[in-house]
This record gives sequence, structure tokens and C-alpha cells, in this order.
Amino acid sequence: MNPQLSEAIARFLQDLLALLGEKGHVEVRAREEEVYVNLRGHFKALPQDDPTFREALARLVSLHLKVALHAPASVEVDINGQEEARRQRLVAQALALAERVKREKHPIELEPMPPKDRRVIHLALANVPGVRTHSIGRAENRRVVIEPAEPNEP
Repeated sequence: MNPQLSEAIARFLQDLLALLGEKGHVEVRAREEEVYVNLRGHFKALPQDDPTFREALARLVSLHLKVALHAPASVEVDINGQEEARRQRLVAQALALAERVKREKHPIELEPMPPKDRRVIHLALANVPGVRTHSIGRAENRRVVIEPAEPNEP
């Protein structure tokens, strides 16, 4: 990742935390095709369990990067690693279900979930031999199906 990009994100969010009277640490790292930002601290004003807040904050950071550095970037903001932990649980669940699909040789249809979560599952299982994934349904009823791969497929 471009160090200038990382520094701009950290500075922007440190300044925002200071404006809110909050103390914390900003961690920035590259992840897949996006920038992952984790705010660490004991926050009073930040709603840690509100995905809408985190998405809005990520849009603000992206807008700042676009204006200040002319560098558009996809950003995910997390608070105290809660979203990252949820993502890891989702990957672990997907891997366990893939093993079950391979063992039982029957597809499993997951509950409806947002696009970001579906993408996590598709990526987690993309290189798992013996299974494949696809999505079915529309809008908020869209869900992932994990199914056995055809015998001639990996």
C-alpha cells in the first residue's frame, strides 16, 4: 500500500477522534482490493455495533482520499476489530459447511445475507477442492449456495 495513502487515512481519523474528544489508535493495512482501517480504543462517542455508522465513516475516509490525494480507494472501517472477528467467524463457518457438503454430497443453502458477507464466503471457498459456490435469490433474499463440485472440477 502507498505509505502516503496510509498516512493520510491515519491523520484524518486521528484528527476526527480528537474532534470527538476520543483517544485511540488507527491501524491501516491493505486487504484484498480495499484498505482495512481499525480504530482501537475505549470509545464513548463511537457506536461500535452500528454497521451503518462504520459504512458512513468509510465513505468519509474515501471522499477525503479522493479530494486530498486524488486517490480513490475502497475503505472498510472497523472498531476494535469487531468486524474482522465476525468476518473470521463467517470464514470458519463457510469452511466447516464446505466440509459437510463434501462429506454428505448435498448442497447447503445459507441464510440471506448482505453482498459483503456473500463475497467473503465466495472468496473463502474459491480454492477449496470439491465444492463450488453461487448466489441465488434477489435483493435482501439473496443467499449463497455451497454445493459439491462436479467430478471433473477441482
